[in-house]
Amino acid sequence: MPTSPIAYGFADSLAMYCANGPIFNLSNVAVGGGGRRRNAERFTGRGTANDPDTVQGRPPAEVPESPKAETWEAMPLTDEQRRDSGGMVIPAAERPRVVLRYADMKDLFVSGLLDGGDEIAEHAAVIDVPSGRGHVVLFSTNPIWRGQTKGSYFLVFNAILNFENLNAGRKLDEK
Repeated sequence: MPTSPIAYGFADSLAMYCANGPIFNLSNVAVGGGGRRRNAERFTGRGTANDPDTVQGRPPAEVPESPKAETWEAMPLTDEQRRDSGGMVIPAAERPRVVLRYADMKDLFVSGLLDGGDEIAEHAAVIDVPSGRGHVVLFSTNPIWRGQTKGSYFLVFNAILNFENLNAGRKLDEK
């Protein structure tokens, strides 16, 4: 059950309509990209898949295990990011929080048509981001669209009614 005041009063699942909405990925660093490596086969990013992946003039080293996270979560910070961030690591109190996420692919379709559901499966649908003295609330759907499920209107109403307490239930990462 979500602990954000935005989701107060909602059950564990909510049917929502989504048409051409943004697809969100979260990150714990301000440079974006979510920390996901583009070429997972090549740690150094050089050469082809059949070339040895060694830096010239240096002894080979073990490749550290890549951090893992669910689709809707930000990648955990590595020791290198904490050490050499150059101020780009988002402080724990200011990191985005997923309020609601889309279901996995097998449970995503409720009724109507579903085209490209694999693109939104398990991604964040509603995100709350502290910003200065306020919050930025991002919706992947349009919760107040005239044809939207009326149950999702209250996501917006809850955000308005609880605007001073949107940090309620937030668990901060120790690192």
